[in-house]
Amino acid sequence: MGLLLTATAIATVTIPELRSELAGDGTTGTLTVSSCETHTRTHYGTRRRSSELKFSCTGSWTAQHGATSYQNIEVDTSSRFEAGSKIPVVQVEDTFEQPQDRDPGDDAAILALCLSLLASGIFCLLTGFGSRNGPGFTASWNSLPASSITGPLVGGLFTLGILAAAVCAVAL
Repeated sequence: MGLLLTATAIATVTIPELRSELAGDGTTGTLTVSSCETHTRTHYGTRRRSSELKFSCTGSWTAQHGATSYQNIEVDTSSRFEAGSKIPVVQVEDTFEQPQDRDPGDDAAILALCLSLLASGIFCLLTGFGSRNGPGFTASWNSLPASSITGPLVGGLFTLGILAAAVCAVAL
């Protein structure tokens, strides 16, 4: 039941974001850079440590078609810009981001993984797999009701979700 609830909660949050990105929602404008900062984010692994550079620029933003403007807006950027540079920035609700950062592929991949979570949750509910003192995977798979139909259906749904997530993450 937890897998089904998790899949539903993640999909509920992700679907509006994906719709917004696919529809191109937001107000396009230009950020006039006043300053940029470099941040180092350190990732610790089991055997190595890696660092990643992150940039954020602050400045004034002006809408492309209209008189709307904001001062002291901070935007995460892919590189450091000189003061006075003008970069395209999209305002979506209360956030500002560069157009290339609005990546629908990541959200589509998350939704595809929700499909796999849904298939796993259905499998667990139908067979009792994963419960305390419950049957193992093989015993659970063999005890699927109407196994000639539900087995390929659940397995195919899980596989489709994983494959679609990989394609969305790489291709979109």
